[in-house]
Amino acid sequence: MKIRQYAVRIAIVLALGATGLMAVGCGRSPSPAPVATSTTKAPVVVTATATPNPSPTPTEIPATPTPTAVTPVQGNALNLIQSFIDAPFRVVAIAKSPLAPYTLIVATERSAAECGSPEAPARCTSDDVCGSIYSSPTCYFFVEPSYDAAADPATRYVGRWPEEPNVSALVNDSFRFIDPRTVEFRAAGGDGAYSVEEVWWLDLVTGALAMQSRVENISPDG
Repeated sequence: MKIRQYAVRIAIVLALGATGLMAVGCGRSPSPAPVATSTTKAPVVVTATATPNPSPTPTEIPATPTPTAVTPVQGNALNLIQSFIDAPFRVVAIAKSPLAPYTLIVATERSAAECGSPEAPARCTSDDVCGSIYSSPTCYFFVEPSYDAAADPATRYVGRWPEEPNVSALVNDSFRFIDPRTVEFRAAGGDGAYSVEEVWWLDLVTGALAMQSRVENISPDG
C-alpha cells in the first residue's frame, strides 16, 4: 500500500515537472526593459569673438594761419589804409541827423602808444573820449554830407570843444538833433567826491557853442 502511494507521488512530481518544462519551452522570451531616450537637445554653445575697434585716426592740427597781405583792390586802396593807420586823429562818435542830409562826426587826437612796459604796452591817454583833463583834451566836429541832391557835397569842419578841458568829457552817445542846424550833446565827469554834468548846443552852420545847463554835485560820503 505504501509503495503504491509513493508511486503516485512520484508520478505527480514528474507530471508537474514536464508541464513546467513545456511552459518554459513554449513561452516567449520576456521583452527587455525599454531604455529611456532623452529628447532634450544638447545646448548650443556660442563663442563670442571680440572684434578689435579700429584705431582712431589722429586729428589733423590745422596749420597756423598766416596774415593776409593787404593789396590794393582799386586805385589807391593801399595808400588809404596806411593813411588811416598813420592818421593823428581818432573818430570817437558818429551821429546821423534825421532832420537834414548830413552826418556829424567827432574826432580827437590819437594818443601815442608808447606808454606801459615792453611786456604790456599801452596808450598814454584815454583817447576813446575827448574834452576832459583825463582824456584826449579836445573834440573836433565835422559834417559829412549824405548822398542826397539837397546836401552840400563838401565835407566841412564845424568847430572844437571845449576851450579849456576840465573833469567833464563828451558823452559819446548823447547827441540829439534839435533842428536841421542844431545838435545837443552832454558832458559828464568827476574827481573823487565831486562830479559835474553839462548840456551843450552846437550850431552846425556857424560852429557856435552854447552851454544850456551845468549841474555840480559833491557826495557827502566823500
